[in-house]
Amino acid sequence: MKKSEHKLILGCASTGAKFTPDNHYITGDKDLDRICAGDSILVSEEELFKEADELYRNGCRYYHYHARNPVTKEQTTDNEVYQRISLGVQTRCKDMLISFGASRNGREVQDNISSFGEWERVSQCAVPLHLGGAHFVTMQAAIELQVICDLEKRFKGISVEFSSSRNFLSAIYDYFPSSKKEKTNIDVNSTSKGADYGITSPMVQFQVYRNSIKARRRLGLLHEVEWVQLARSYAMTRFAIEHPLMRLGGGGQLNIILLFGFSPRLPFPESYNEFRDIVKRAKSLESDIVEPGVIKRKVTITVGAAVMPQHAKQNYKPMDVGPRKGVVMCAMRRLAAYAAQPDSEVDILRVGMEDTPYTLDVSVHSKT
Repeated sequence: MKKSEHKLILGCASTGAKFTPDNHYITGDKDLDRICAGDSILVSEEELFKEADELYRNGCRYYHYHARNPVTKEQTTDNEVYQRISLGVQTRCKDMLISFGASRNGREVQDNISSFGEWERVSQCAVPLHLGGAHFVTMQAAIELQVICDLEKRFKGISVEFSSSRNFLSAIYDYFPSSKKEKTNIDVNSTSKGADYGITSPMVQFQVYRNSIKARRRLGLLHEVEWVQLARSYAMTRFAIEHPLMRLGGGGQLNIILLFGFSPRLPFPESYNEFRDIVKRAKSLESDIVEPGVIKRKVTITVGAAVMPQHAKQNYKPMDVGPRKGVVMCAMRRLAAYAAQPDSEVDILRVGMEDTPYTLDVSVHSKT
């Protein structure tokens, strides 16, 4: 391979948690209502396996999946659903990397947590691969940031710079999570109820995150997190890496999903330089705070564009780098072009119905 070439793994996020019938209030805009209610998102096994076959034939080698109730189309915690999809994909797509989501969003998920406890949400972490588990389970996304929000109260906010310092190590060692249950308010771009993560406590989220890491370690399976806000997500990942009871990435590997556009705190980048700065920040987690420059774990980077259809027009801009510089593109195509740059350091390009379940026509109108 020539030095200037850059290989990418193509990935698909097939279902997701936020675009569901129960998560969207009908607006009367037919296109918007179809998109946000998830009308075009496949949920039946037959449909998903057919889609996986087509994805595989077209070069996809990373498959991210949130279990959906095939009747209600809502996100579910049912491990039988996860296992059937995993085993079916493993059988059909021999070298496909499988990733499971673990969002707290959705009425059925929160009902199951009330009945069975918080571990219900992430119990797929403990399923062996040969029994229908996944290579990756996303152990950190939105709800886990409640831990950092709790820690922020003691410092009036936490910056990326502070989270990279020895002072942050001291804060981690001195921190004891609050047991106070409260409504979780995390600023995200989502559907009507897609930002509803229910009532929980930092202590519960700390314990579940810690136990998720332990479960993956016992099985010898891979670690994965998703960034939905820049400063808080970075701080939470650094916290989990450095905390002596967690040790995220302790096996020498960590996949970080950068989900641009998911929140105002991680907007879609205005330029390639901004994109590269965020990738570099994620890659900096290969080293511990006390030994900067010493590689302790391999951090792989996955990128996705979680741009709501209402925000599609504002992200329709000229490309600013590469051979197609000056060509006007939607966010997803710009992301693909950024990821394909020789110096991007991106490993997986993720697209799919979880993030952008619509296409953009030349008139800048979103359609399912």
